[in-house]
Amino acid sequence: MANKKVKDVVEAAKTETKAAAEKIAKTAEPAVKAAKGAIKDASEKAEPVIAKAKTAAKSAAKKAEPVLEAAKNAGKQVAAVFVPSVYVQYENTQYDTAELVERCKEDFRVKYSSGMIRSCKLYIKPEDHMVYYVINDIEDRMAL
Repeated sequence: MANKKVKDVVEAAKTETKAAAEKIAKTAEPAVKAAKGAIKDASEKAEPVIAKAKTAAKSAAKKAEPVLEAAKNAGKQVAAVFVPSVYVQYENTQYDTAELVERCKEDFRVKYSSGMIRSCKLYIKPEDHMVYYVINDIEDRMAL
């Protein structure tokens, strides 16, 4: 007998759930149709804009090709430029000027800023064991 009551309650719940689901679906139907229409309208309006954007992108890519090719060639030419190694010898010591430039730049960044270095001049005085530098119009010195 208890089984029958449980089955009846389950059947009633199923029936009510089905009816509620149908009611919700029927109520939501106009909103779903409106959303589908809005999506279709937006899609139709976007198609010409997308087509124009594709055309513009192709045109820009075509115009950029010579610039990119020139940049590639410039990069090859820059790589072909040789960079001399310069050393300063004094008594029994040798200083690599490229290393001194990097050390001066690092010293400048630590002391003043980490901004872009626009100019750099070094004055090496081995007899004083000092290198004097002017970076971005700021004068300073450091030990060799």
